Amino acid sequence: MLTEIGGTESLARTLDEAMKFLQNHAVTWHHWLLILSLLDRGGTSTKAEILSVYKKEGFSPYVIEQLLKTDLKDLGDALRIEGDLDNLTDETVIRLARDPTFMRFIKKQRKSALRNLKVSD
Repeated sequence: MLTEIGGTESLARTLDEAMKFLQNHAVTWHHWLLILSLLDRGGTSTKAEILSVYKKEGFSPYVIEQLLKTDLKDLGDALRIEGDLDNLTDETVIRLARDPTFMRFIKKQRKSALRNLKVSD
Protein backbone atom coordinates (compact mmCIF):
# COMPACT_ATOMS: atom_id res chain seq x y z
CA MET A 1 0.00 0.00 0.00
CA LEU A 2 1.35 3.43 -0.91
CA THR A 3 0.94 6.22 1.59
CA GLU A 4 1.84 9.84 1.79
CA ILE A 5 5.12 10.62 3.49
CA GLY A 6 4.66 10.39 7.23
CA GLY A 7 1.00 9.52 6.88
CA THR A 8 -0.18 12.99 7.93
CA GLU A 9 -0.32 16.34 6.23
CA SER A 10 1.65 18.04 9.01
CA LEU A 11 4.80 16.09 8.13
CA ALA A 12 4.66 16.63 4.38
CA ARG A 13 5.02 19.55 2.03
CA THR A 14 2.28 20.01 -0.51
CA LEU A 15 3.28 19.44 -4.11
CA ASP A 16 3.36 23.21 -4.74
CA GLU A 17 5.56 23.74 -1.67
CA ALA A 18 7.90 20.95 -2.79
CA MET A 19 8.24 22.48 -6.27
CA LYS A 20 9.07 25.92 -4.81
CA PHE A 21 11.59 24.29 -2.48
CA LEU A 22 13.25 22.41 -5.36
CA GLN A 23 13.80 25.58 -7.39
CA ASN A 24 16.83 26.42 -5.24
CA HIS A 25 19.18 23.87 -6.77
CA ALA A 26 22.17 24.92 -4.65
CA VAL A 27 20.33 24.05 -1.44
CA THR A 28 18.38 21.05 -2.71
CA TRP A 29 21.08 19.30 -4.74
CA HIS A 30 20.83 16.03 -2.76
CA HIS A 31 17.04 16.12 -3.15
CA TRP A 32 17.60 16.39 -6.89
CA LEU A 33 20.00 13.46 -6.64
CA LEU A 34 17.10 11.45 -5.21
CA ILE A 35 14.65 12.65 -7.89
CA LEU A 36 17.08 12.04 -10.76
CA SER A 37 17.89 8.56 -9.49
CA LEU A 38 14.16 7.81 -9.36
CA LEU A 39 13.74 9.14 -12.91
CA ASP A 40 16.61 6.93 -14.12
CA ARG A 41 14.72 3.96 -12.72
CA GLY A 42 11.39 4.84 -14.30
CA GLY A 43 10.10 6.82 -11.31
CA THR A 44 10.29 3.94 -8.82
CA SER A 45 13.14 2.64 -6.70
CA THR A 46 13.88 0.89 -3.44
CA LYS A 47 15.49 2.47 -0.42
CA ALA A 48 18.58 0.30 -0.96
CA GLU A 49 18.99 1.52 -4.56
CA ILE A 50 18.70 5.16 -3.50
CA LEU A 51 21.15 4.71 -0.63
CA SER A 52 23.68 3.27 -3.08
CA VAL A 53 23.45 6.49 -5.11
CA TYR A 54 23.99 8.57 -1.96
CA LYS A 55 27.00 6.39 -1.03
CA LYS A 56 28.53 6.89 -4.49
CA GLU A 57 28.25 10.65 -3.91
CA GLY A 58 30.34 10.28 -0.78
CA PHE A 59 27.79 10.71 1.97
CA SER A 60 28.97 9.39 5.31
CA PRO A 61 27.52 6.02 6.26
CA TYR A 62 26.82 7.51 9.68
CA VAL A 63 24.33 10.07 8.36
CA ILE A 64 23.00 8.50 5.18
CA GLU A 65 19.86 6.93 6.69
CA GLN A 66 18.82 10.16 8.41
CA LEU A 67 19.61 12.19 5.27
CA LEU A 68 17.32 10.01 3.17
CA LYS A 69 14.56 10.22 5.75
CA THR A 70 14.90 14.03 5.88
CA ASP A 71 14.90 14.27 2.08
CA LEU A 72 11.74 12.15 1.91
CA LYS A 73 10.04 14.44 4.43
CA ASP A 74 11.27 17.56 2.62
CA LEU A 75 9.83 16.36 -0.69
CA GLY A 76 6.45 15.58 0.85
CA ASP A 77 3.71 15.02 -1.70
CA ALA A 78 6.25 14.86 -4.53
CA LEU A 79 6.93 11.26 -3.45
CA ARG A 80 4.99 8.20 -2.38
CA ILE A 81 6.47 5.60 -0.11
CA GLU A 82 5.34 2.09 0.65
CA GLY A 83 4.68 1.83 4.35
CA ASP A 84 5.70 4.10 7.18
CA LEU A 85 8.52 6.64 7.01
CA ASP A 86 9.74 5.60 10.46
CA ASN A 87 10.02 1.93 9.47
CA LEU A 88 11.80 1.94 6.12
CA THR A 89 13.52 -1.25 5.03
CA ASP A 90 15.93 -1.77 2.14
CA GLU A 91 12.99 -3.15 0.13
CA THR A 92 10.73 -0.14 0.78
CA VAL A 93 9.50 1.21 -2.57
CA ILE A 94 9.72 4.96 -3.21
CA ARG A 95 7.92 6.53 -6.17
CA LEU A 96 7.74 9.95 -7.75
CA ALA A 97 4.27 11.48 -7.76
CA ARG A 98 2.74 11.22 -11.23
CA ASP A 99 1.00 14.58 -11.05
CA PRO A 100 1.15 16.19 -14.54
CA THR A 101 2.11 19.62 -13.15
CA PHE A 102 4.91 18.09 -11.11
CA MET A 103 6.20 16.08 -14.07
CA ARG A 104 6.28 19.25 -16.23
CA PHE A 105 8.16 21.01 -13.43
CA ILE A 106 10.71 18.17 -13.25
CA LYS A 107 11.17 18.22 -17.01
CA LYS A 108 11.71 21.99 -16.95
CA GLN A 109 14.13 21.96 -14.00
CA ARG A 110 16.06 18.78 -14.83
CA LYS A 111 18.82 20.29 -16.97
CA SER A 112 19.53 23.05 -14.49
CA ALA A 113 19.61 20.57 -11.61
CA LEU A 114 22.00 18.32 -13.55
CA ARG A 115 24.30 21.27 -14.27
CA ASN A 116 24.33 22.14 -10.58
CA LEU A 117 25.16 18.54 -9.63
CA LYS A 118 28.06 18.48 -12.10
CA VAL A 119 29.41 21.78 -10.77
CA SER A 120 29.38 20.49 -7.20
CA ASP A 121 31.48 17.40 -8.11
